[in-house]
Amino acid sequence: MRYILLLCFSLLIFVNSSVLQAQRIPHSRLHDTILKGIELSGHQRYSEAMQRFETAMQEYPTHAAGYLNKAILLMVMSLDFETPLRMPEYLDLLDSVEKHAGDMATTDGDKSEALYYLGMARSYRAYYHFRDGGGWLSGLSHGMKATGFFEDCLARNNAAYDAMTGLGTYKYWKSRNMSFLTWTPFVDDERSAGIKLLRQAEKNAAYTAQQATNALIWIFVEEERWDDAIRRAKTILRRFPENRLFLWGLASAAEGKEDWSLAREAYRRIVASIDTEVTDRRYIEIQARAKIASMSFALGDRATASRECAWVLSHRAIDLTAFTSDGAGRIKRRFEEMADLRARL
Repeated sequence: MRYILLLCFSLLIFVNSSVLQAQRIPHSRLHDTILKGIELSGHQRYSEAMQRFETAMQEYPTHAAGYLNKAILLMVMSLDFETPLRMPEYLDLLDSVEKHAGDMATTDGDKSEALYYLGMARSYRAYYHFRDGGGWLSGLSHGMKATGFFEDCLARNNAAYDAMTGLGTYKYWKSRNMSFLTWTPFVDDERSAGIKLLRQAEKNAAYTAQQATNALIWIFVEEERWDDAIRRAKTILRRFPENRLFLWGLASAAEGKEDWSLAREAYRRIVASIDTEVTDRRYIEIQARAKIASMSFALGDRATASRECAWVLSHRAIDLTAFTSDGAGRIKRRFEEMADLRARL
């Protein structure tokens, strides 16, 4: 479930949510501010990125870009630390995105940009309902509305490759999660269409090419196309070598392939990436070090496996209430796995 959520709704890193291919904010300063904030987000320099987006909101209060990117950053941090979203700020920001995008849609300017913002806002409402709001039906409803906005955007601008990233992601995962219904005449299997859109975005999108790559990584993990996932993860990590979200993708693909050495290296890089920007390191470190123990055991490195296993089990008394329910559940499973591993050692 974690990687599905990461894929479906992490239109965050390297996503310039202010422009589409063949579109650009007419205010060069705002354009540059948003781009710099996104670059900082990719390097997980969250405090600096937040300052950039807040500056955009202050200097251009009627434009949707700053509000959307700040909301995305809050989601990124929530996913990274596995802590709940900062509420009600998150939904308030999306309210502002929809308001300003709605105003943009009524002007004489490019309607496709407004439709893109409306689609993004609905995507992140869907994310909230899927992950924190506990409402799958509400999430699906918002996701369908987002898709409508993206499709309208592409109808107006067929070179809007960045919109293809969101649309391709939705098409694939909607079909994947509803595959048991695709035999009916009312539900199409659009997984191939989703992958095709993502490949187009990966090749042509000016601002979301890397996010399209991320989407494809997790799709290939889901489909057990381990080499394809590993190849794409390694490519994007050359630019952002310490980004944990991509490192999780690499580690998961390597583990699926049973390349224990590569998986252990990726999990070690995750631990090494923890810095002062991480407000709560416990989830990241416990999860990754438990995996290091398991990978080390598979490699016959009993000394490392024993040491990491002992470290993880020494933290069994931690308070898990600060994490999301999914995050707390994963940590509990890691404790159980380490107890079993200790017995095997």
